[in-house]
Amino acid sequence: MEIALDLEQVQLLTAVAQGRVHTDPQFNSPDFEKLAEYPFGQRRATARLRPLKAARLVELVDDDAAGGKPARPYKLTDLGEQVLTVALEQERIANGQAEAR
Repeated sequence: MEIALDLEQVQLLTAVAQGRVHTDPQFNSPDFEKLAEYPFGQRRATARLRPLKAARLVELVDDDAAGGKPARPYKLTDLGEQVLTVALEQERIANGQAEAR
């Protein structure tokens, strides 16, 4: 199975790996990414997460792991970790080639 991601999706996967993406059931579009540079410190992530969820790269942590809080963070699946590792390596190689020029 081939998985193609754009730069924004790789950035969102990185944010999930860093624990900066969560869902909050109090909202209609409940998924958010924490970003210091945005007003209110977060940006909606529901639409951007859809392809990552469809490809089974991210999932919500279990209720128990969330500590009973209504807002639950997302985590990478095993496949998500593999894809992010490959994407970051490709980015590192591409940046190295660009710097060599």
